[in-house]
Amino acid sequence: MAVSIDEIKRHIETELQEFSRIFDSAFTSHDRLLGDALAHLSHRKGKQIRPVIVLLAGMLCGEVNAKTYHAAASLEMLHTASLVHDDVVDNTFSRRRQPSLNAMFDNKTSVLVGDYMLTKAMGFMARTGDMRLIESLTRLCEEITRGEILQIQHAYALPTEEEYIEVIRKKTAVLFSTCGEIAAIAAGADSQQRDAVRIFCDCLGICFQIKDDIFDYTPKADIGKPTFNDIREGKITLPLLYSLRSTGEKEREEILSRISKASDDPTLPETMYELICRMGGMEYAHKRIEQYRTQAIAQLGIFPDCEAKEALVSTLDYVIDRNV
Repeated sequence: MAVSIDEIKRHIETELQEFSRIFDSAFTSHDRLLGDALAHLSHRKGKQIRPVIVLLAGMLCGEVNAKTYHAAASLEMLHTASLVHDDVVDNTFSRRRQPSLNAMFDNKTSVLVGDYMLTKAMGFMARTGDMRLIESLTRLCEEITRGEILQIQHAYALPTEEEYIEVIRKKTAVLFSTCGEIAAIAAGADSQQRDAVRIFCDCLGICFQIKDDIFDYTPKADIGKPTFNDIREGKITLPLLYSLRSTGEKEREEILSRISKASDDPTLPETMYELICRMGGMEYAHKRIEQYRTQAIAQLGIFPDCEAKEALVSTLDYVIDRNV
C-alpha cells in the first residue's frame, strides 16, 4: 500500500516551511477584489505535489537552495493559475469540494486573477537569476497552451493512443517533467542526472493524468470536482478510447454520434461506463499506468539509494494509488 502524501512530506518538513513562506507571500493584496479572490484560493491549495517533487529532486541531485525554493514557488503558482483558467474554459464550478473561483466571482475576474498569478510565477522564477530556469518556464507555458489547444482539436473525434499521450504529455506531464528538470539544474546536476529526473517526472505526470481520466469515468468518484466532465466536452480519454477501438464499428459510430450531442443526452455517462466495463477500458488504463511506472523507476537506477530517491518512488506510487 502506498504511503500518504503527509508521510512523504515528513522527509522535507524544513524545506516545505521555507517554500511555503515564499509561496504564501503572493496571496496578499491591498486591492479589495484581488485580495478577496486570492484569499479564496489560499484556502484550497491542495496537496502541492509539484513543489514536493521539486524539493525531493533537488535533494536527489545535490542540494536544495534558494533557486530551488523560488523555482518550486513559481511552478506551483503556474499550476494554480492554470486551474483557475481551466475552470473558466471548462465551465467547472467546484474544485477540491469547494466553489471554484469563477463560481464565487465571475469569469472575467477569474481570468484576470489567473493572469495575475502567472505574473507572480514569472516573478518567482526571475528571482533565481538563472536564464536556464527562466527559459524552462517559458517552454513550459508554451507546451501547456499547445496541449490544451491540441485537446480542443481532438474534441468529438476518436484519437489514436499516440495522439492521446501527446495531449496529456503537453497539458499535464510537462509540468511534472519541468519540476524535475528545473530542480536538477538548480542543484547543479550533470546532463545524465538531469535527463533521468526529467524522464522520471514525465512518466509520473502521465500516470497522474491517466489516473485522473480513470476517475472521470467512475460514477460517484469523490474527487472534489464533477465526474464525466470530459465526455460532456467531447474529450475521449484512455479508458473510453480503448473501449471504443475494441468494439464493433456500428456501435462505435453510434456512440461517437451520441458524444457529439452529449449535452442533450443525460443517459450518455451511464452508457459510457457500461461500455468501459464491458470492453475492459479501466483494466487497460491501469495496465498502461503500470508500464509507465516501470519506465519511471528505471530512470532512477543511476542514483545511489537514499532518502530522496525512496521518497520520489513513494510519490510516484501515491499518484498511482490515490483515491482523490
